[in-house]
Amino acid sequence: MRVMHRVFVVAIFLLGLVWAQAPASAAKFPSDAELRVRLAAFLDRTIGYQQLDKIDVQSISAPDPSGLRTAKVLLEKGTQKQMGSFLITADGKEIVEGEKSTLSADPWVETREHIDTRGAPAIGAADAPVTIVEYSDLECPFCRQEAQSIDQLMNEQPGKLRVIFKYFPLVEIHPWSMQAAEAAVCVADQDPSQFWNFEKAVFEAQDQINPANAAGRLRDFALESGAKPAPYAACLANPATKAKIDASIANGKSVGVVSTPTLFVDGRLIPGAIAEDQLKLLVDHESTFASSKIVGQQCGSCKVLPPIKH
Repeated sequence: MRVMHRVFVVAIFLLGLVWAQAPASAAKFPSDAELRVRLAAFLDRTIGYQQLDKIDVQSISAPDPSGLRTAKVLLEKGTQKQMGSFLITADGKEIVEGEKSTLSADPWVETREHIDTRGAPAIGAADAPVTIVEYSDLECPFCRQEAQSIDQLMNEQPGKLRVIFKYFPLVEIHPWSMQAAEAAVCVADQDPSQFWNFEKAVFEAQDQINPANAAGRLRDFALESGAKPAPYAACLANPATKAKIDASIANGKSVGVVSTPTLFVDGRLIPGAIAEDQLKLLVDHESTFASSKIVGQQCGSCKVLPPIKH
């Protein structure tokens, strides 16, 4: 119960962060009824995975001098009750939670559009209802832990999840992480399915790899995963290999990645390792939206979920 309470309070705190905005332009103000629908849909999508018993938008103020409106929302879970305050732009299009987010039942559309997974290793059905994009570092112990959680979840719920790996070696703190990323690229270039065996082998031996033995150990794991020696060596020598990793890093930074592991669950940013039970709640909740592929303000302006680019 103590853990559930902590998660509940943290969600309220995060959603209540304030960022001062410039005065809004003279846009057509939506009605309170429209705003209530948008806010309820947004909250259902973003914190509904916590299995709240009630999300009740109780009041929405008129715009203040800065152009922001304040919504008061009652959130209930069991015997816990919390009144949250949320700031909404005067035009009703965005909610302010540290930074602005689209106020809709699908606030991660823009993020999904900017994540480029073309050519990235992927596992799981292409039509799985939920996609996790994982920015990871093969020398990162927390990435190893998260990979184990994801593997367990995929085994427990086959067909529900597709996982896409994006390279994000933290070379400032992990001395052989770039070598590992380059080796992984060269394994995947020969056969994308072999990447996952390579990842598992590196993670399992992570504590025994160091800068002095990294090249040899990584080559061994690559060949054991099925890579052919000559193409592997040629790939490592090709400048295009590192360029692929640099592009993956740049793409990650463009969508807010600063550390590893960083997950995007259908576009929702999850910085840092997340416990398997919490990840399962997120995946299960997100799958309820993906099953119909329809989102929007009570279908007042429904749109089809745009896919992540492959």
